Amino acid sequence: MATWTIQQQEEGIKAAISSAFFLTAYTGFSLLDDISTRWFGLPIMSSIMQFGLMIAVLYLLRQMYKQPSLLSYGWRIREMFGDYPDEYLRSRFQRATTIACQLMIMSGFAVYVLTMLIEKHGDPKWLSYKIVVLFPMFIGNLSFYLTLRTTLDDATEQNEPSNEGSL
Repeated sequence: MATWTIQQQEEGIKAAISSAFFLTAYTGFSLLDDISTRWFGLPIMSSIMQFGLMIAVLYLLRQMYKQPSLLSYGWRIREMFGDYPDEYLRSRFQRATTIACQLMIMSGFAVYVLTMLIEKHGDPKWLSYKIVVLFPMFIGNLSFYLTLRTTLDDATEQNEPSNEGSL
């Protein structure tokens, strides 16, 4: 396997951050849209959430314009397995994916239990396939984004020499 350059590693992290933010925004607005119409019967809120979906798509298009290589990262084997020569980036990426996966599993189980409780003791019209699917995706992508968003800034701070001991 070819060795990554620092630039390729940074581009891979930037692509992951942008993608996670887009998926968080998109699933969050979709989730709020479904909840506002199904649970609260607010069609005006649904229109506002549809506008939010358009903003999320415009954000992705803007990121693709600013970073043309955005869609080329994340598809290769070395990225899927986290083959980062820089140990800091590798450990941060691995930590972010582990936390996101665990939160998705826990939230998926919580939604499963919640749907069973609503079906048995609540109003079944509150249930929607969107909620069951979107909530774990929202939680996982939000966690992934929040864990990775400061990775490049922290890596830059660690590589800068400190002047604490000099006069």
